[in-house]
Amino acid sequence: MILPMLVLLAADAPSLEEARTCQAHMEIMIQDVAREGGHVAGPTWFIRDWWALKAIEAGAPEDDDAELAAAMAGLGAMSVTEPEQFRAERQACVDVAIEAGAVPGMGPE
Repeated sequence: MILPMLVLLAADAPSLEEARTCQAHMEIMIQDVAREGGHVAGPTWFIRDWWALKAIEAGAPEDDDAELAAAMAGLGAMSVTEPEQFRAERQACVDVAIEAGAVPGMGPE
């Protein structure tokens, strides 16, 4: 499930697949940090919630945990087989959300 990141970076409104994939990236990031015993930083929650909203705006049901779980499973496999692509996609998701103003005080000025 490799996203065309250049399309994502240039798009005004992400597709459902892009939004769901980025939402899954953020969920995995939160789980990874929590499992390692670390503190999940505030901006991560803002970014996760922003992608969840973008998924809903793109047509995802608000309570479709099965689709999110499937996206997370696909990304879990990608993190093992294509770790560089996984990291690049995750970073692109973070960058797009911040650039769009998902995190108060961190967006464009």
